[in-house]
Amino acid sequence: MGLERRARMLAPFWAEHMQRTRSAQARWAVTTDFRGQWLTVLGAGRLLDFNRTVLLPRFANLQLVDADRLCLHVWKHLPKPVEPVSVDISGCVDKWLASLKKGKQQPWAETLETIRGKRAPQGSAYRAGGEAVLSLNVLSQLQIVWQDGVEEYLQKRFGHDFVKSHELEWLDALRPAGQTLVEQHLAALERAAPTYVLLITDVEYLEYKGVPYQADHWAPPPVEWTEEDGWCAETEVDCEVSPALEGVALNADTFAEWMPSYRLTWQESWLWHIAPLGTGPEQYGKVHRVGAFALEAREQNARAD
Repeated sequence: MGLERRARMLAPFWAEHMQRTRSAQARWAVTTDFRGQWLTVLGAGRLLDFNRTVLLPRFANLQLVDADRLCLHVWKHLPKPVEPVSVDISGCVDKWLASLKKGKQQPWAETLETIRGKRAPQGSAYRAGGEAVLSLNVLSQLQIVWQDGVEEYLQKRFGHDFVKSHELEWLDALRPAGQTLVEQHLAALERAAPTYVLLITDVEYLEYKGVPYQADHWAPPPVEWTEEDGWCAETEVDCEVSPALEGVALNADTFAEWMPSYRLTWQESWLWHIAPLGTGPEQYGKVHRVGAFALEAREQNARAD
């Protein structure tokens, strides 16, 4: 619901990202020889960035997966049979947070060690079915859900001001578990063995200061990104870049390690000006770099349904 509100308020700035996300799905559809049986969408949400125009005609059935049960009322209006699945696709974040809340209260240092020791068990992530799987802007959100849940717990346990002043400590404690969330998502895609996968996710975050915006009309972001030169900012802009996927870079080596049965057929990247400076309470603006990665099983016949 929060995403819907932000999408409406910042529609001029989100429109290009939404279009690029749908265009990546359209490219996937026209360059892939789907057999047309089952499509699974992980992180389906309210289908704001799902290209129903292109993908719905190509599949007889849909499996839509999201942790938010409020999405179910949106899905039931689709003109196709839908198998709705409401589940934490990580298979462990909800359990981790529940164990923190119900476990023995510990001092600060011991609490951080407990958090640092969390690991996604092998095979914990949701195993999608179907001929094709679309992981739709959900992979990077797994770490954010974990971070938000831990921050809420720590604030209730130790107080907002204390947690804020020790932010670097608890953020560092999150990293090992955050990395395994990403790795297990990729391992689950490998284990599910669909013939085709399209993985769309944030890959980098940039925060900037220096150029304010208004929410009601579009202006280009104050930064650019190219494959050759990376990030480039306007001279008056102060910015900081961080990875969206803790400890994991989505490249050929990563896919070879966690999805060895697949080959990367193409990839794209674009910028999402998700929170322009001046349109919210934060004293900085946010730009995400988003990546789309199309993968295909190396032995299609062995993986066909």
